[in-house]
Amino acid sequence: MKRRDALGRVALMMGGALSAPTLMAFLEGCRSADETSSAMTFPFSADRKSIVSEVAELIIPKTDTPGAKDAKVGEFIELMLKDCYANKDQESFEKGLKELEKKDFLKASPAEQTSILKEMETATREEMAKAGEEKKKYTEAGKEYTEAGVPFFRLIKELTLLGYFTSEQGATQALEYVAVPGRYDGCVDLKPGQKAWAM
Repeated sequence: MKRRDALGRVALMMGGALSAPTLMAFLEGCRSADETSSAMTFPFSADRKSIVSEVAELIIPKTDTPGAKDAKVGEFIELMLKDCYANKDQESFEKGLKELEKKDFLKASPAEQTSILKEMETATREEMAKAGEEKKKYTEAGKEYTEAGVPFFRLIKELTLLGYFTSEQGATQALEYVAVPGRYDGCVDLKPGQKAWAM
């Protein structure tokens, strides 16, 4: 499967809600180290790896299907940030990690962790709405608007979903999967309780 096909399918699962930097990261492909400098320190420290993995697991927890940790989504997020994202997005992610570190995210109870992430999600919505208004004002005034990096929560949620549903565990155990497609059936009804199809 080609990368663009996989991206399109994940975008469909997410309701077409991937941010421009995530789309660009996939469409441009990975860049070599001499093409871009990094705004973050790679590899992540053990604590940072744990934070990223915990956040991903809270977004996609283990149930009767594997969770984000089982699919190694934390490693996927680190690799994507390092190789495919611009400095402004890395800086935004760094800011979010620092905020979680400041709140002792790893020492918090699961309920407290969920509460912290819900606060970040609300702040992200407000930040994105404000950025949209600013962009509109710049456009109306005929000025160029320089976009800020994608807010931390939006970025980690996108990368978690992308990493999970393109992993072997996500595609084969969380979705219905046919390894070698047979004939094409254009319209097939889902049975009650059936999983969505991996594409």
